[in-house]
Amino acid sequence: MLKKILLTTICLTMFLAAANAAKTAKLKIAVVDMDKLFQQYYKTKQTDAVLQQKQGIFQAWAKKLGESRLKLQKEFNILKDAAQNIVFSSIEREKKRLAAQKKYQEFKKKEAELEQYVQQKSREYKTLVSKMHKRLLEEIYTEIRRYAVLKGYNFIFDKSGKTLNTIPVIIYSSLQHDISAEILKKLNRGQPDAESQSDEGSSLR
Repeated sequence: MLKKILLTTICLTMFLAAANAAKTAKLKIAVVDMDKLFQQYYKTKQTDAVLQQKQGIFQAWAKKLGESRLKLQKEFNILKDAAQNIVFSSIEREKKRLAAQKKYQEFKKKEAELEQYVQQKSREYKTLVSKMHKRLLEEIYTEIRRYAVLKGYNFIFDKSGKTLNTIPVIIYSSLQHDISAEILKKLNRGQPDAESQSDEGSSLR
């Protein structure tokens, strides 16, 4: 919490310092919409597709484990009921009682396996999302820095950023200072055409 407050304070201080300095020096200041850049970057869509595929694999196996667990539970209930059914002899009921105990152990083992799998894969998926998104953001930051150096900008701020109270850090900026479109164009210059994407998708197994 303290770290976020400090970061917000630093951003506001830098922006105000830049604005004041611009009055006495010819500083070049621009803004970008990081939310827009991230969402419309073509690699974000590719990454989301990969993540959805990974999540689908996790969910499919979890479903299979869940079905196995349900099957064992039903088998246990049948044996448990049979072990209490006076239609069967005492010897048969005892056999079914022992079988029910064994089936219950199998059921609990499968239940623990499912729970462990879901927890493990949830952690792995969360880590994977964070890692892949961090890589995308770094690519966007690199492009912004490159553009800033090329065009001679002194400061570039994120107008989509918000404080802890969800208040925009930058209340207003004119459109002429927004370079999001230029950055997005450069980010997407390596985007493959639809035909290439279709061929790539058809080759996935």
